[in-house]
Amino acid sequence: MRHAARSFAAKPAFTLVAVLTLALGIGANTLVFTLIDGVYFGELPYRDAAELVDVYTSSTQFGGGVDAVSIPDYVDVHAGVPALADSALYADASFNFIDGGNAERLAGLRATPSLFSTLGVDAALGRVFSEEEATPGRDHVVVLSDALWRNRFNANPQVLGRSLRLDGQDYRVVGVLPSRFMFPRVDVAVYVPFAFSPTDVGEDQRGVNYSAIVARLAPGATPAQLDTQTAALVRRNVERAASSGNGENYARWVTDVGFRFGARPLREQLSGSNARELIVLQVAVVLVLLIALANVANLLLTRLSARRMEFATRTALGARRSAIARQLLTESALLALIGAAVGLGGAWLGIRIVAASGLLPAWGTFSLDYRTLAFTLAVTALVSLLFGLAPVLATAAPQSTLRESSRVAGGSRAARRVRATLVVVQIALAIALLSGAGLLLRSFANAAAQSPGFASRNVLTAHLTLPAAKYADAAAQARATQRMLDAIRSLPGVQAAGVTTKLPFSGENAGIVFRVEGRDEATALPHAAWRSVDENFFAALGIPVLRGRAFAAADWNAQDRNIVVDASFQRRYFPDQDAIGKRITLGSQPGGDAWTIIGVVGSVKHFDLTQPAEKPTFYFNFGARGGDSAFLALRTAVAPATLVDALRAAVRSVDPEQPLFNVSTLDERIASSLTGRRVPLQLLGLFAAGALLLAAIGIYSVLAFSVEQRTGEIGLRMAVGADASHVRRTILGDGARLVGAGVGAGLIGAIASGYLLRNRLFDVGPIDLPSLAGVALVLIVTALVACWLPARRAARLDPIVALRHE
Repeated sequence: MRHAARSFAAKPAFTLVAVLTLALGIGANTLVFTLIDGVYFGELPYRDAAELVDVYTSSTQFGGGVDAVSIPDYVDVHAGVPALADSALYADASFNFIDGGNAERLAGLRATPSLFSTLGVDAALGRVFSEEEATPGRDHVVVLSDALWRNRFNANPQVLGRSLRLDGQDYRVVGVLPSRFMFPRVDVAVYVPFAFSPTDVGEDQRGVNYSAIVARLAPGATPAQLDTQTAALVRRNVERAASSGNGENYARWVTDVGFRFGARPLREQLSGSNARELIVLQVAVVLVLLIALANVANLLLTRLSARRMEFATRTALGARRSAIARQLLTESALLALIGAAVGLGGAWLGIRIVAASGLLPAWGTFSLDYRTLAFTLAVTALVSLLFGLAPVLATAAPQSTLRESSRVAGGSRAARRVRATLVVVQIALAIALLSGAGLLLRSFANAAAQSPGFASRNVLTAHLTLPAAKYADAAAQARATQRMLDAIRSLPGVQAAGVTTKLPFSGENAGIVFRVEGRDEATALPHAAWRSVDENFFAALGIPVLRGRAFAAADWNAQDRNIVVDASFQRRYFPDQDAIGKRITLGSQPGGDAWTIIGVVGSVKHFDLTQPAEKPTFYFNFGARGGDSAFLALRTAVAPATLVDALRAAVRSVDPEQPLFNVSTLDERIASSLTGRRVPLQLLGLFAAGALLLAAIGIYSVLAFSVEQRTGEIGLRMAVGADASHVRRTILGDGARLVGAGVGAGLIGAIASGYLLRNRLFDVGPIDLPSLAGVALVLIVTALVACWLPARRAARLDPIVALRHE
C-alpha cells in the first residue's frame, strides 16, 4: 500500500484524473442506490408495512386509473371483505388554527378511528380517538403530530385536554403521535375523527368519491383473493339494488363505466409516480460506471506501458508474476478506495439536492447509512477488480519486454487494440446516455411548450377556507368572499381578481353525474368536472369566451340557475348543435333542478400539460353555488411576488382571523407539475455530460500516449520529408477511426435507450433523428477537440529531438 501511494504521488495528474473518474462513477451509483433504497426498501413507520394496501376504485370510462372512494364504498369494504383484517377511511382536511390572535393554516386528516389499528400505531402521549368519538356531535377531539406538538407546544405533556380552536370550533387534544409517524404525508399536523351521518352512508352517495381506504391484509390472504372478494362485493351490491327496484339502472352503470375495486401496496401509493424515474436513473448511472471503468482501465494500461521495463526488470531479478499482479491489484484497490471516498462526498451532496427537488416523497429517509456504505464497498471492490485486471492480464513476459526497443514499443499490438476497444466502448455508452438525455430534453421542451388553455404569466394565486362555524351557510361564505375580492381589486397593480372552488394545477378536482334535459340516457349517465367561479375568473386567467356570455356581476345574487360549459363539454354532449340554452339536471335521479347553459369557454388543462383538455367541465356562479374552500386568482401588472403581503392585508381587512395558504403563481404551479420530468432530465443530463467528458478524456489519453510512444517514428518520418500537416492527418485519422467505430456502435445503444424511455416521452418517438443527429454532432465535435490536441503536439515535434527520444 505504501509503494502504491508513493507511485500515485509521483504521478499527481494521472492520480487526480483517475480518482475523479472513479468518484463520478461510484458516487453516482451510490446516490441513486440511496434514493431507491429510501423509496422502495426504507422502513415505513407502521407495523408489518408489507401487509398494508391502498384500496381504490376504478372505471374504464375514465381510463381505468386510480380513483377515490365514497363513504358507502368504504362501509361495504370494511364489513364485507374477509381478505382484509382491518381497514380505515381517510380524507384530506385543513383547518384555520387561531392561537393568541394569530391565524395559520394546518394540514389535517379526517380518519376513522380504525386508521391507527390498521397501521399498527398507537399514541406516544395520551390516546387516539375512539369509535364513540367518530359520531356527529362527539367528534371534536384531535390527535396531534409530533412535529406540531414540539414546534407549537414546546413538547409540553400538559397539552392533553387542552382545547384548540380549529375552523372556529373547539377541539379537545386527546393524544400525540410518535415522532416517526406520518400518514399519508409528513405535513399532516392534526388528525380528527371521520364522523358519518345517516346521509353520508346513503345509497345516493355512491359516486361521490373524495376519500381513500388503507387496509391490512388478513393473515394468509393474497391480493388475488382481495380482487376476487371485492368483485363479488360489487355483484352483491347490484343484487341488493335490484331488490329495492333500482337494480337495473345500477347494474347498467356498473357495466357501462366498468366500475371495480383495485388494490396496490401502500408503499406504491405513498411513493407516487415520480419514484419510478429512479429506475431509469439507475440504468444511466450503471452506464456511467462502465464508462468510468473503461476510462480508468485505459489510463492504467497507458501507465503500464511506461512501466513495462520496470516490471520486466523486477521479474528478471526474481520477482514472481503473482507478486507483480498482487501489486497491481493493490494499486487498483487503493485507487478505487480513494475514488469511493470522494464519490461518497458527492453522493451526500447530491442526496440533499435531489431530496429538496420535489421528485421524491418527503417521508423517505435518504441518508448514507450502513446499507449505502455496504453497497459502496461492494461496488468499490467490484470496480477495483474489473479495471485492475486489465493491467494484470496485459503484463508481458520479461524476456520479450527487455528485448523491445523503446522506439517502437508503445505496448504490444494486443494492448493497443484493448485500449482502442475501451475508447470505442466509452464513446458508444456516452452516445446511449446522451441520446436518452436528448430525448427527455425534447420531451420536456414539448411538454413545457403546451398551452394550458389559459394565460399563466403574472397570475398570483392563494387558497383560503371559510369554516361553517364562522360562516353559517354558502350564502354567508359567498358574501365574505365577495368583500375580500372587492378589497383585493382595489390594490395597486391588480388588473383582475377572481375566485374559484377548484384551481387548475392545484391538485384538486370535483365531478358529478348529470342528465341532459329531454334525453333518455340509454347508457351510463354522463359525468363532468365542475367548479364555481365569479364573473372575473375567466378574465383573471385569460380563458376565452367562445360563445354566449360569461357570468356578470348581476348573476351573483340572481335566482336564475345558469351555468357556463367548456368546449370539451360542447363537443362531447352537443356535437351537432349549439349548447347555449340547453338545460341539465344534476345527480342520477330525474326531476331535479334544471340549470341553463349561457356560455361556452375554452377548455383548460387541470393536472398535466401533456394530457389533452378533454374532461368535460361546467362552471357554476360562485354566488349561487359557492363553498367553504376557495382559490383566489389575481392578474397583476407588476411582479406577483410584490403583492403577497398586500394580498394578505386585504384579506385580513375583511376577516382578521383568516389565513391565506398555498400562495404561489400559476407559473410555479405548472412548473411543479413538471417536476417528474424536469428533475430526472437534469440528473440524466448531468450524468450524460460526465460520460461525454470521460469519453473525451479516453480519446485524448489514447492519442496522447500514442504520440508519446511514436515520437521516434514521427521524428523519422519528418526527417525523410513528412510535413506537419501529414503528421496531423495521421493522428487525426487514428482518432477519427475510433470515433467512427464508437458512434456506429453507439447508435444501436441510442435506439435501445429510446425504446427504454418510450413510456416517458411526450410528442417525440423513441427514434428521433434530430436528437440522434444532435447527439452525434456534440460527441464528434468534442472528440475532434480531444484528437486535435495530441495531433497538434505531434506536428510541432522537432525531428532532431524526436530522433533522440527513447
